[in-house]
Amino acid sequence: MRKDAKKYMNSVIQTIVSKYNMSEIESYRLVKKSFLYDSLLKFSDETIHDDIETNADFVYEDYTSGNLMEM
Repeated sequence: MRKDAKKYMNSVIQTIVSKYNMSEIESYRLVKKSFLYDSLLKFSDETIHDDIETNADFVYEDYTSGNLMEM
């Protein structure tokens, strides 16, 4: 993963930690299982321009609705 994409992913993780009171490890696992991780790998130029908090909300909503991908 590119350095800027990794930085973006870490910002999303930290947003989930602070907004939803989850641990950093839990948040990291959510992001790794989500659409966001694949998007950062395949379409990083486009993805890193998306709003961090919005993507954090999407990842968390997928988690609470049971829509995260299985590894």
